[in-house]
Amino acid sequence: MLIMMVCLFIIAFSSCGGNQKGNNEDSQLHDWAKEYEELGGGLTLGLVNDYEPTENGVVYLDKISDTLNVQFANLTEHESEYILKVFYDYEEVSYAINGNDTLLNSYVFTAASKSSLIIPLTLDADLNFDDSHFLTIAVLTAPNKNAVDLDMMSNSYGMVGTYELTNKSGARRVNEKQTAQEPKEYLQIPFQGLMLNTDFKEKDDTQVFFPPKEIKVKGGEAIKLAYRVGNYENTDDVLFIVLVDWQQQRIDGKKPFIHLKNRPDYIGYGVIEMTAPLEKGKYDITGFVISGPFELRNAYNFNINDTCYRFTITVE
Repeated sequence: MLIMMVCLFIIAFSSCGGNQKGNNEDSQLHDWAKEYEELGGGLTLGLVNDYEPTENGVVYLDKISDTLNVQFANLTEHESEYILKVFYDYEEVSYAINGNDTLLNSYVFTAASKSSLIIPLTLDADLNFDDSHFLTIAVLTAPNKNAVDLDMMSNSYGMVGTYELTNKSGARRVNEKQTAQEPKEYLQIPFQGLMLNTDFKEKDDTQVFFPPKEIKVKGGEAIKLAYRVGNYENTDDVLFIVLVDWQQQRIDGKKPFIHLKNRPDYIGYGVIEMTAPLEKGKYDITGFVISGPFELRNAYNFNINDTCYRFTITVE
């Protein structure tokens, strides 16, 4: 049975590394699950190099093509299928699995109940890796199902974490920090995170409405969505990414993400536009938000990334 709703999310703040070449023994895999099993059901996510633990989300590498080990545990009561997506400085990138030469932009795998696994991956050696850069790992549930068919409205369908990759021969600094834009409006709503929906009313409210479970469109049609995002403490900016059918979207025709100023106690509101797929079928919309996206990771800002509520667009 596949599930989308998981009751506990844990991100590993200090994780044990694998063996030298990513060939991890069964005992290590089982220990990874047992480390958190007393906390109950849920998912865990970690990222380490081959040689040392990761602390507060900072991973040191000699070169960008060094092995990175994604640590994942399914502590729920059900076996589930997952998809792995990887973003470098918030743009989707391809990667190789288990030392293979073939580059992938998605990796689908199954994890049994109460089990864990380590997925060794390598990034493209041509990626710029001068000082610090940000790697976002997303492990999302039920990639071959659609929200409308599951009849669920949930923002708990996987785990997303953003790590700082630091070049051992460089410095811990960000050389290409971007300037955040103002949202269209700041609204006073008691909500934190990211909501994409079709509520285009620019008003303060006591609630944020769910999106429809299904939006029917024509192939290639422009899709307009309202976003409400933010209300994070101790950060000046937020960034969010939208996926359709597990592929990062170019928002408003060109942007791979939306980078906005954050005002504590307020939600940033605006409208984005994307293009529907050309082929008929069902496609799920998912997304996630990163607070302080260009801040060096530390004990105070290394957290799981909030995901928006998942829903389906049907191209007729």
